[in-house]
Amino acid sequence: MTDIRAFRGLRYDPARVEPQDVICPPYDIIGPDAQAEYHARSPFNIIRVELGLGSTDPRVLPNRYADAATCLADWTSQGVLRREGAPAVYLHAQTFRLDGARVTRRGLIVACRLHDWAQNIVRPHEHTRAGPKRDRLALLEATGTNTSPLWLVYHDEDGGVARAVADAWSGADAALVDEGDEIHQLVPVTDPLQIGRIRQAFASRPVYIADGHHRYETAIHYRDACRQAVRDRGEVPDPDAGYEFAMVLFVDSRDPGLVIRPYHRVIGATGKDLSSVLGHLEDMCNILSLSVSGNGDAKDLGAIEQALGDATSTDDHPCVLYTRQGAWKVSPRGDVAWKETLPGGHSDAWQGLDVVSVDWLIVQGGFGIEASHEEAGHPGEVPRLRYSPDASEAIGLVARGEAEVAILVRPTEVGQVCAVADAGDRMPPKSTYFYPKPTTGLVMNRLDQLA
Repeated sequence: MTDIRAFRGLRYDPARVEPQDVICPPYDIIGPDAQAEYHARSPFNIIRVELGLGSTDPRVLPNRYADAATCLADWTSQGVLRREGAPAVYLHAQTFRLDGARVTRRGLIVACRLHDWAQNIVRPHEHTRAGPKRDRLALLEATGTNTSPLWLVYHDEDGGVARAVADAWSGADAALVDEGDEIHQLVPVTDPLQIGRIRQAFASRPVYIADGHHRYETAIHYRDACRQAVRDRGEVPDPDAGYEFAMVLFVDSRDPGLVIRPYHRVIGATGKDLSSVLGHLEDMCNILSLSVSGNGDAKDLGAIEQALGDATSTDDHPCVLYTRQGAWKVSPRGDVAWKETLPGGHSDAWQGLDVVSVDWLIVQGGFGIEASHEEAGHPGEVPRLRYSPDASEAIGLVARGEAEVAILVRPTEVGQVCAVADAGDRMPPKSTYFYPKPTTGLVMNRLDQLA
């Protein structure tokens, strides 16, 4: 069902650079300050490819996409980047801090065949936007290279994948990259027999996109364009061409290091009277006042976490409304048919998400803010709705007067993500924050050929 292959990864030569100086996070979590810092860190930092500083108009030279292609070509010719001597799959371990503890997530980086959504082999859970896809397509067209992996999860109840990679991990001679808060291990596996066992273990199972929906659809677009270019030359497209695949990090859905953080909703100026909003919500929701100072301090955060953690079966889909005037635990009432007010055409799995009740009953129903309207953006308008995966940041924005209300939610569980995807449905915007994202620059995949 899922077709994976080994590939000759493009990697930095540790004799030429310090690995921690040349990697960076994925493009979509890099702000302007971090972008400048990574550029200053090393002339060979992958930020110059992943998120350059030049123009974003690919029709006019110079631009950041052409600059990215030049960097890859120059670094390869100088030997800073070297291609693996044989096709490999790469074992990957990422150790990071979570709530003061060290956590390790293990995965496998491979080339995965691109499947159209209709085939139901690779299953998405969220919608995409045109802007990020235009940007990533311009980069892919210029470089012909995957610089960071898509992140997918799979179910391994039968232990087939675990057994296939166990020997490789036990004999691993890992390359280490220590960033302080994060440590990366990367182990190339080149033994054809071992690779064959891993391929076979994936062949019978579907996979789910955790992070990278925009880049997956971009890769599909690039693949289709490459196929058409071959046909235009009067040739038959090669089903095993490099562009038929994308570099993917696979992680077991039950891996103890697989973390999903919540995306909290932060509302700016609404023009709404808070007491009238709470009064409106009483028709559909249970409302419980919490004891908070409104100063955004650790005690407030503790009260919020306790309220969300104390949810019971009679207190489904809880969230906390936090303001400088107070905080309230809010959850839909069990004696009200509130699900009948939700948009139609969605699955039971979708209706069972906390963020669905929050977005429709509270954000839209209470505050009159439609997430899709805010996300699209309108000239001259300041977005009234923002998102943060950090509860401290969310309540801090309120405490400093930079927002009126923070709506704190529980994290979506990986089982819910897969259930929505299995139902062919898509989640509301900002429903999941898989954490931490795979690092860019550990290994890259040139799409001219796999072997």
